[in-house]
Amino acid sequence: MKTFVLITASALLLTSGGIGYAAHANSDTPPVSENSTSMNYQKYQIDAENVDDLLEYDTLDDVVDADDFHAQIVENNNHKRVILLKDDNGQLQFKSIYVKDTNRLKIINLHEGLVYNEILP
Repeated sequence: MKTFVLITASALLLTSGGIGYAAHANSDTPPVSENSTSMNYQKYQIDAENVDDLLEYDTLDDVVDADDFHAQIVENNNHKRVILLKDDNGQLQFKSIYVKDTNRLKIINLHEGLVYNEILP
């Protein structure tokens, strides 16, 4: 009988603690919206006008003649930058991934595979 009373009291105590925590949850925390990820994506989307000033652009131009394509930065954060190169018809041809932590540049031909994978000086 003592075991039953002890188990029941423990269950009530845990339940009341959970209910109390839920009732006093921090209401200052803003709700997560579905648009938050698309807002971050749009924040990092930069027009191709600034691409030729980037550290990896000279190498990209040497390897794939980047001047012949329309460049679009689709990701640019503290760790990496991703640039897509499209032809005049809007078809993706190359993808450039620059890892800022290690200065590694990967250039991928989307039809043939990896064409460049080295650390920039």
